[in-house]
Amino acid sequence: MTSLSGSRRRSGALIGLAAAYALGAAATTPFTGPADVMTAVPIALMAVLGVARWPARPRPRPVPAGTHPYLPWLALVGVVVAWELANYLAPGPRGSHPTLSSMADALDHHYLLKALVFFAWLCLGASVLRLGTQMDSP
Repeated sequence: MTSLSGSRRRSGALIGLAAAYALGAAATTPFTGPADVMTAVPIALMAVLGVARWPARPRPRPVPAGTHPYLPWLALVGVVVAWELANYLAPGPRGSHPTLSSMADALDHHYLLKALVFFAWLCLGASVLRLGTQMDSP
Protein backbone atom coordinates (compact mmCIF):
# COMPACT_ATOMS: atom_id res chain seq x y z
CA MET A 1 0.00 0.00 0.00
CA THR A 2 2.91 2.32 0.75
CA SER A 3 4.39 1.87 -2.74
CA LEU A 4 1.02 2.72 -4.29
CA SER A 5 0.85 5.88 -2.18
CA GLY A 6 4.43 6.78 -3.14
CA SER A 7 3.66 6.11 -6.79
CA ARG A 8 0.61 8.38 -6.66
CA ARG A 9 2.62 11.12 -4.98
CA ARG A 10 5.36 10.81 -7.59
CA SER A 11 2.79 10.90 -10.40
CA GLY A 12 1.12 13.94 -8.87
CA ALA A 13 4.45 15.69 -8.50
CA LEU A 14 5.36 14.94 -12.14
CA ILE A 15 1.98 16.23 -13.35
CA GLY A 16 2.44 19.39 -11.28
CA LEU A 17 5.95 19.85 -12.63
CA ALA A 18 4.73 19.36 -16.21
CA ALA A 19 1.90 21.87 -15.67
CA ALA A 20 4.31 24.44 -14.21
CA TYR A 21 6.73 23.84 -17.08
CA ALA A 22 3.93 24.26 -19.63
CA LEU A 23 2.92 27.56 -18.01
CA GLY A 24 6.54 28.74 -18.26
CA ALA A 25 6.82 27.63 -21.87
CA ALA A 26 3.57 29.39 -22.74
CA ALA A 27 5.08 32.65 -21.50
CA THR A 28 7.78 32.55 -24.19
CA THR A 29 7.57 34.09 -27.65
CA PRO A 30 7.55 31.48 -30.45
CA PHE A 31 10.78 30.96 -32.41
CA THR A 32 12.98 32.75 -29.87
CA GLY A 33 15.89 31.31 -27.92
CA PRO A 34 13.92 30.81 -24.70
CA ALA A 35 11.04 29.13 -26.54
CA ASP A 36 13.45 26.86 -28.39
CA VAL A 37 15.16 25.87 -25.13
CA MET A 38 11.84 25.25 -23.36
CA THR A 39 10.87 22.94 -26.23
CA ALA A 40 14.26 21.24 -26.61
CA VAL A 41 14.65 20.30 -22.94
CA PRO A 42 11.66 17.87 -22.85
CA ILE A 43 12.66 16.42 -26.24
CA ALA A 44 16.19 15.72 -25.01
CA LEU A 45 14.92 14.36 -21.68
CA MET A 46 12.50 11.98 -23.39
CA ALA A 47 15.21 10.84 -25.81
CA VAL A 48 17.57 10.04 -22.92
CA LEU A 49 14.82 8.29 -20.94
CA GLY A 50 13.74 6.36 -24.02
CA VAL A 51 17.25 5.04 -24.58
CA ALA A 52 17.70 4.25 -20.89
CA ARG A 53 14.34 2.61 -20.24
CA TRP A 54 13.49 0.77 -23.46
CA PRO A 55 15.13 -2.62 -23.90
CA ALA A 56 17.85 -2.95 -26.51
CA ARG A 57 16.10 -5.92 -28.08
CA PRO A 58 12.33 -5.92 -27.65
CA ARG A 59 10.54 -9.22 -27.72
CA PRO A 60 9.01 -9.87 -31.14
CA ARG A 61 5.24 -9.71 -31.22
CA PRO A 62 3.13 -11.47 -33.78
CA VAL A 63 1.69 -9.04 -36.31
CA PRO A 64 -1.53 -10.04 -38.10
CA ALA A 65 -1.06 -10.72 -41.80
CA GLY A 66 -1.63 -7.71 -44.02
CA THR A 67 -0.98 -5.17 -41.25
CA HIS A 68 1.99 -3.20 -40.14
CA PRO A 69 2.41 -1.78 -36.61
CA TYR A 70 3.39 1.65 -37.96
CA LEU A 71 0.71 1.89 -40.65
CA PRO A 72 -1.60 4.23 -38.67
CA TRP A 73 1.33 6.56 -37.93
CA LEU A 74 2.43 6.54 -41.56
CA ALA A 75 -1.13 7.32 -42.64
CA LEU A 76 -1.30 10.22 -40.18
CA VAL A 77 2.03 11.63 -41.38
CA GLY A 78 0.84 11.28 -44.99
CA VAL A 79 -2.37 13.18 -44.26
CA VAL A 80 -0.50 15.97 -42.46
CA VAL A 81 2.09 16.30 -45.25
CA ALA A 82 -0.63 16.32 -47.92
CA TRP A 83 -2.59 18.98 -45.97
CA GLU A 84 0.47 21.20 -45.56
CA LEU A 85 1.51 20.87 -49.21
CA ALA A 86 -1.99 21.49 -50.54
CA ASN A 87 -2.35 24.62 -48.43
CA TYR A 88 1.14 25.84 -49.24
CA LEU A 89 0.64 25.42 -52.99
CA ALA A 90 -2.94 26.74 -53.08
CA PRO A 91 -3.36 30.11 -54.80
CA GLY A 92 -4.61 33.07 -52.81
CA PRO A 93 -3.85 34.55 -49.41
CA ARG A 94 -2.46 32.30 -46.71
CA GLY A 95 -5.37 33.11 -44.39
CA SER A 96 -7.69 31.36 -46.84
CA HIS A 97 -5.62 28.17 -46.65
CA PRO A 98 -4.59 27.52 -43.04
CA THR A 99 -1.64 25.29 -42.26
CA LEU A 100 -0.99 23.63 -38.92
CA SER A 101 1.53 26.33 -38.04
CA SER A 102 -0.98 29.11 -38.76
CA MET A 103 -3.54 27.33 -36.58
CA ALA A 104 -0.92 27.05 -33.83
CA ASP A 105 -0.20 30.77 -34.22
CA ALA A 106 -3.85 31.46 -33.42
CA LEU A 107 -3.39 29.57 -30.13
CA ASP A 108 -0.26 31.55 -29.30
CA HIS A 109 -2.38 34.64 -28.68
CA HIS A 110 -4.10 32.91 -25.74
CA TYR A 111 -1.75 32.11 -22.86
CA LEU A 112 -3.87 29.37 -21.26
CA LEU A 113 -4.60 27.61 -24.57
CA LYS A 114 -0.91 27.64 -25.41
CA ALA A 115 -0.10 26.23 -21.96
CA LEU A 116 -2.75 23.50 -22.33
CA VAL A 117 -1.42 22.45 -25.74
CA PHE A 118 2.14 22.37 -24.40
CA PHE A 119 1.00 20.36 -21.37
CA ALA A 120 -0.84 17.90 -23.65
CA TRP A 121 2.33 17.56 -25.74
CA LEU A 122 4.35 16.76 -22.61
CA CYS A 123 1.75 14.20 -21.51
CA LEU A 124 1.73 12.56 -24.95
CA GLY A 125 5.50 12.16 -24.85
CA ALA A 126 5.38 10.70 -21.35
CA SER A 127 2.60 8.30 -22.37
CA VAL A 128 4.54 7.05 -25.39
CA LEU A 129 7.58 6.49 -23.19
CA ARG A 130 5.56 4.72 -20.48
CA LEU A 131 3.62 2.51 -22.91
CA GLY A 132 6.77 1.55 -24.82
CA THR A 133 8.47 0.58 -21.60
CA GLN A 134 5.50 -1.49 -20.41
CA MET A 135 5.07 -3.31 -23.71
CA ASP A 136 8.71 -4.33 -23.97
CA SER A 137 9.29 -5.29 -20.32
CA PRO A 138 9.46 -9.04 -19.58
